[in-house]
Amino acid sequence: MGRERQRGAIGVMAAVTLLLALICLALVIDTGRLYYEQRKLQRVADMAALETATQSGMCAASNSDPRGYALSSAASNGFVPATSSDLVATLGSISFDDEYGKDSHRVFTPGGDLQDSVEVRVSRSVPSSLVLNVASVFGDFPATTQLGARAVARRTAMAGISAGTTLASLDSSQSPLLNNLLNALLGSNLSLNAAGYRGLANANVSLLGLSDNLRAAGVDVAAGSVESLLGAQATLAQLLGATVDAVDPSQVLDLDTTLLRNQLIKTGVQSATVTLGSILSVVAPESVQDEALQGKVNALDLITALAMVANKQHAVALNAGVNLGGLVSAKINLWIIEPPQIAFGYPGKGSNGQWRTQVRTAALRANVAGAVELPLVLRIDLGLALDVAQGTAALDTIACAGVGKPVSVEVQALPGIARLQLGTYASPQTGGTLTPIKVSVLSGVADVEVGANAVVGGADSTTLKYKVTPPSGLPSEVEGASSQLSQSLANALNTLGSTLVVTTKVAGIPVPLGWLVADVLKLLTPAISALGTVVLDPLLRLLGVGLGTIDVRLIDLQTGGAELLI
Repeated sequence: MGRERQRGAIGVMAAVTLLLALICLALVIDTGRLYYEQRKLQRVADMAALETATQSGMCAASNSDPRGYALSSAASNGFVPATSSDLVATLGSISFDDEYGKDSHRVFTPGGDLQDSVEVRVSRSVPSSLVLNVASVFGDFPATTQLGARAVARRTAMAGISAGTTLASLDSSQSPLLNNLLNALLGSNLSLNAAGYRGLANANVSLLGLSDNLRAAGVDVAAGSVESLLGAQATLAQLLGATVDAVDPSQVLDLDTTLLRNQLIKTGVQSATVTLGSILSVVAPESVQDEALQGKVNALDLITALAMVANKQHAVALNAGVNLGGLVSAKINLWIIEPPQIAFGYPGKGSNGQWRTQVRTAALRANVAGAVELPLVLRIDLGLALDVAQGTAALDTIACAGVGKPVSVEVQALPGIARLQLGTYASPQTGGTLTPIKVSVLSGVADVEVGANAVVGGADSTTLKYKVTPPSGLPSEVEGASSQLSQSLANALNTLGSTLVVTTKVAGIPVPLGWLVADVLKLLTPAISALGTVVLDPLLRLLGVGLGTIDVRLIDLQTGGAELLI
């Protein structure tokens, strides 16, 4: 009887076991299916983030919409969002969470000034597991499950720009002026010829090499840190020596770098303490800032800028060292108002509407004076007074490309406003009223005073376009922007001629002597032109200043590949 009552028990147990096995199998299959769907969704997010970072953020024109790039990428991977909230792309930046210690936990922050990263969030509703679907018949269980994925990618796009003229066309007659100028600014004893200056104008110095050489000279600079390099306190001699040591000798075959170093940092060199941060800026997140160490700056630009930093708000007097026939050696008084700037960083404007990466030319005031004399007959005291405001150039956009392909860069350039006048300042420090050019005839029997002024500048900004394939295309060719009022020193001098104010006196009494004025102006025109083109023009070019013009060079470009960070 007992046996008969137990018949079929194994069958029931088998059925229950089979049912449990089927339920477990269903759970395994559904769990695997959900995991597979989640992985597909994560892959969509990863690819969308990478492709969007490649084409937007710092690699796109301003006001670009990252969602359009993300939608295109998602569609190519088989994902079409059902609603707008199923795919969201947001620009922002990445920082480190201090709660976990530096470099241990990356945090994405939407918006901000440095929007170099993109976060893509995707979501999709999929059927829930079979068990839950069955259970939904007997209770309040959802029939679908919401899956979500998130990815953050970044592609850095940095460039370095400098503004200022070059000395590639310098001739031998102008090198004494440049030697005198740098020696007066630095306290050195340079005696370079035109070939030497052209060599320096074509040589480049890497920031990494500069950092290494400063550290070797005993300056407290942390290895591999651009922030430490920019903030390091160093003497002018240490910075000049490190600059020359960082020059590749193969770049300056016509220049003895050892002799140059000795001439630059002689005992009398100024003992001023300066920082590179006063002429060089780097605008990028801390996590990528040190990449700027791979950038290079022009050796002559760096030497000149350091010289101007050391003499900011100081008057410098020097002889031009140039003799123009009857024109005695010109004398120059120079006042550095602001030194020039070199910048590395991200393109575009920040949330405050200001350019992220912007360079400036020097702001200065100068007198150039000379005299022409025929003993007992005629003496002309010549003078050109110049007041130059800073010109600016800002990194606008970087259109990134694939590896080995040309990259398009746009820079907005605005020449500074300059005032060129006939006469000399009583003090270049304060500017103000000028002493006009004076012509004395027959030892003062007749005197002619001549004054004139021309304002150069006031143009709108100009878009300069570069197309380079780094690193072979760097530094780029110079692109220039000019004001409509004047495009050269020669034009500015011609403008002066149309604004002349002439006063004639005989024995101290104002008398209109048209014939005398005409003859005097015939003598003045070539003398003033020579003073401007042979003395003032190379002086301005060495200082990186142009009248109504600004020349901009792309000196570094870094557009690495996009990388997933979160």
